[in-house]
Amino acid sequence: MKILVFSDSHGSLGNMYEAVERESPDRILHLGDHFRDAEDLHLAFGGLDILYVPGNCDYAAQIPANLETVIDGVRIFLTHGHLFGVKSGTGRLLLEAQRRGVPLALFGHTHQAFCEEIDGVTLFNPGCCGRLTSRPSYGVIETDHGQFTCRICDHG
Repeated sequence: MKILVFSDSHGSLGNMYEAVERESPDRILHLGDHFRDAEDLHLAFGGLDILYVPGNCDYAAQIPANLETVIDGVRIFLTHGHLFGVKSGTGRLLLEAQRRGVPLALFGHTHQAFCEEIDGVTLFNPGCCGRLTSRPSYGVIETDHGQFTCRICDHG
């Protein structure tokens, strides 16, 4: 299964639409800062399953700040990252992922793409897909019955 991961879109729907058309994903995950962009994607590509969490710019008290899901046998933790202080490092996020027993923790907030496996947990930030960076990017996760690979893709 192919999962497209976006974060920090900040209203830049064009990059997201292009990535969906390029990658033809089975699912989309949005890690906040303009999660309503994910809702717009759902309207444009109605057949796609889209999950999202709010970011620090999203003011959405009714939506859980973090989400845990299982896709194709892979347990995944989604967060924007601001509640775990990811701009100062990934230590708190790593501890939360280990506490939950998830092998894959997704986050945004830093606007910097990042993918690293630490102590059995893959920490994956797709970067910023919006216009607030000179190098927009998104993430792709490919799963196969409990196994997964992650890659970062540049827009363009």
